[in-house]
Amino acid sequence: MPSKDIALKDIFEEVPHRLSKILSPAPIKELLPTSLPSTELRVDFLARLEDESILHMEFQSFNDANMPWRMLRYYTAIAEKYKTHNIKQIVVYVGNEKLRMKSSLKIKNLVFKYEILDIRQIDCKVLLESPDPMDRLLACLCKVEDEVYLIEKLIKTMESMNEEERKDYLLKALTLTELRPNLRIRLTEEVKPMPIVVRPEDIKLPKRKLRKDILYRLGLEEGKQIGLEEGKQIGELEFAQKMVITITEDKLGYVPEGLKERVKDIKDRDFLHALIKKLISSEKVLEVLKEELNI
Repeated sequence: MPSKDIALKDIFEEVPHRLSKILSPAPIKELLPTSLPSTELRVDFLARLEDESILHMEFQSFNDANMPWRMLRYYTAIAEKYKTHNIKQIVVYVGNEKLRMKSSLKIKNLVFKYEILDIRQIDCKVLLESPDPMDRLLACLCKVEDEVYLIEKLIKTMESMNEEERKDYLLKALTLTELRPNLRIRLTEEVKPMPIVVRPEDIKLPKRKLRKDILYRLGLEEGKQIGLEEGKQIGELEFAQKMVITITEDKLGYVPEGLKERVKDIKDRDFLHALIKKLISSEKVLEVLKEELNI
């Protein structure tokens, strides 16, 4: 299971106070098991509401053309298990690309519908002002106009936590912001001075992805503070150079010939930061590299 999914499910197990009010048509009465044994299906979130209806939510980080069929399978399994058709289904889209999924399925003799919410429709300030730390975490995925304010709120939230709670909270924040690369870069920089020990095994990523992770590349190893050793050595310029290579490799699956040498020669940090933003937002990475670097 992807680390982002694990983090989201962990957060929703604690029922974020304000976001649950936004998403749910009625107060949550009880959380229900997410496994549906008779079908071997497992949903992301399932709860019984005080009006006795069922709320089912899925968190989706990419556009899945099969989403209507998936939601139909979930619907029938939930209806069969709980003997009700009073079911509200919501797909909460948390991806970075534009939302393109359909919210209905229309075939002969069947019309099936559910809701889709792009979480970026929610202003992050709504969740940042919540007293619930989990709401503030999820604010990272919402509409963010002031990254500095958001990060300040997250750091303030962690100040009252003990070391283990702080580490868990920070790892969740850094995991969620894999979906918001620009914010993650900034957050990573801001939390470097924090006295938190994070080991590679704490980062819930497959081994093949661990070495590509921003934090791991910044020197997260046993007994080191976040980014402390390598972060101090490489400086902001080399960090930006590394990010260009990392983002390109993650998007293409390889590093184009000559890119490392070309990027190493660039000493303009502002240019590199602008290039990073273009690479993150573009689906045509090779065209960006050709236009900006003549690669």
